[in-house]
Amino acid sequence: MRKLSEASISLALTVNCCHLIVYTMTDSDFSHLLDSYLEPDADPHPMAGNVQVMWERNSLNMGSRHIWEKHRVTEEEVEQVILEVPPYVDIKDHPVLVNRTMFWGATRLDRWIFVVCEEWQESGLMYLRPLTAFEPEEGVDYWESFQ
Repeated sequence: MRKLSEASISLALTVNCCHLIVYTMTDSDFSHLLDSYLEPDADPHPMAGNVQVMWERNSLNMGSRHIWEKHRVTEEEVEQVILEVPPYVDIKDHPVLVNRTMFWGATRLDRWIFVVCEEWQESGLMYLRPLTAFEPEEGVDYWESFQ
């Protein structure tokens, strides 16, 4: 049996009026292709240019540690909803708490999460401190309950 080299090889076959093309590639080329498929680049949200995310990482009551330990949502997922252009995102002011912004949106892997951030402005920048984030069992009905 002859072993194929690491070089790319293409083979075209015609079987019953159909074409079959087979490509070979190196392991690193395949890994790169797979990674780009599983986590495609996302465009930044047009409104996110002047937004800074400020993480609280040591509190069990709010921020990154709270969000991960209580709800198993990562910082990366929260930032995808806040800063990127997912298939769908909606933003509302909190109906009761001043300086709180709520986000409902999808991550790159289509995980729908609800995010609440503390919001303030300083020197022309908007700052968002994620307080909590989770996947509500009620799904979009949870989001729509906030009027």
